[in-house]
Amino acid sequence: MTEKYILTYDMGTTMIKLVLFDQEGNIVYDDSFNLDNYNIDGHQVQQAENWWDGITTLTHRLADSGIDLNSISAIVSTGQMEDCLLLDSKGDILTEVLLYSDGRATEEQKYIIDRIGEEDLYYILANNFDSLMSVNKYLWLKKHRKEVFKEHAYLILGAKDYLNFKLTGYNVTDYTNASTTGFMDLKKRKWSSRIIDELEIDISKLPQINKSTSIIGEVKKEAAEELKIPSGIPVINGSGDVGASTLGAGAWREGDIYCYLGTTGWLAAPLERLTDNPNVFTLSNIDGEGYILAGAILNAGKPYDWYLANFLNKHIDKGLKEEDYLNNEEKIKDLNAAEKGVFFLPFINGERSPIKVKENNGVFLGLGPETDKYLLLRAVLEGVSFSLKHNLNELKGLGASIRKLNLIGGGGKSKVWPQILVNVLNLEVNVLDLGIGAPSMGTALMAYKALGLLNNYSEFIEQFSVKKKFKPKKEDAAIYSQSFKYYLAYIDKLYN
Repeated sequence: MTEKYILTYDMGTTMIKLVLFDQEGNIVYDDSFNLDNYNIDGHQVQQAENWWDGITTLTHRLADSGIDLNSISAIVSTGQMEDCLLLDSKGDILTEVLLYSDGRATEEQKYIIDRIGEEDLYYILANNFDSLMSVNKYLWLKKHRKEVFKEHAYLILGAKDYLNFKLTGYNVTDYTNASTTGFMDLKKRKWSSRIIDELEIDISKLPQINKSTSIIGEVKKEAAEELKIPSGIPVINGSGDVGASTLGAGAWREGDIYCYLGTTGWLAAPLERLTDNPNVFTLSNIDGEGYILAGAILNAGKPYDWYLANFLNKHIDKGLKEEDYLNNEEKIKDLNAAEKGVFFLPFINGERSPIKVKENNGVFLGLGPETDKYLLLRAVLEGVSFSLKHNLNELKGLGASIRKLNLIGGGGKSKVWPQILVNVLNLEVNVLDLGIGAPSMGTALMAYKALGLLNNYSEFIEQFSVKKKFKPKKEDAAIYSQSFKYYLAYIDKLYN
């Protein structure tokens, strides 16, 4: 009997990952492609052409591997959410990709608030109206790119949605991504007629919203020829990265919670009901039935890389290597910056949860004559961990019980950061042994369910094995518990 495969793509902030799974969840093949960021008018953006180049390169390498691509049962993807990209009626690209972290549209945010009202927006979105939401960026393009805006036929709201469009010709998004864009009524799980009407938006330009497990089409002949894969392969909708990560991290039931520690970071927990706290985010789950409560931070691995590149004689343009992390972590493993009164408020890219902070607001505090570069590096990792604890307290305040906490993302590979995080959170944390990133695993599970290979997610999640368990060290946890009070005091004084 011929082996059948699931082909997955994870379109992240810094790279695209291709993973080929068999039907039992085993990894058959994996590869990655680094993405470029561009600076246009002072804003970091990406180009959809670069996305497609990455997909093409990865898929060609898969085709050249000798694996029988006729055995691919389905394609399913995940990726960064809250994007904004315009295409014309032929599907040709009209603009650069305005990313989830793009904060340029503050005037448009004010206009929308004045037009609809902040309270009404909160009622519709079930979230604080954020300047980073796609709707603001869409109106920014309407104002500043008038000619191409007139030509556009499709608004793409997520990275994997662009890939699915290229594969099938259909513009479709998922419930999780849709709930971040500022267009969707979260209670009704559909585009808000009030927002659409008030802002005079042509709803035909927006994608359809479907479940992550829905089959949205088949690979077109043109796309198949470009990628060197068979045409007619079913394409499953998939989910934005938070939805895929939540599933792949084993957080499917209430009481599960996980932490993603990558370029950005978040803590997220499934909930069956809507909550009321503007300091954190409430997203739809991948099925459009339950919810995901998330405390999302813009500064996780970013400040770490920034500090290594700029203060330890490393340069981002040449790329940081694994030894850069390992060598410096060896020098900070026995330090404790907070105990010495040294703090880092990690908001170099601004922040959105649980407080709102503008860009370029990172701060070192408590520096003295004995403060050296390694203590400051330790303070960076502690500062990000304090930021995550700040979010955890908000989640717990909304009744998110904690049955278990799993750690995913590149930060989990660090030799020191997981233990710092565990001591700061004062919680036991598991690093899962998935063999691959949680978003890729989550997309594979969606495909299994879509194809009828899986009745429910829990039966597969229960089989996840733990690579390493971290427990709080009592003395360090006590120090960080006291230090966290100082962290909150600094936050209150500087930003509130």
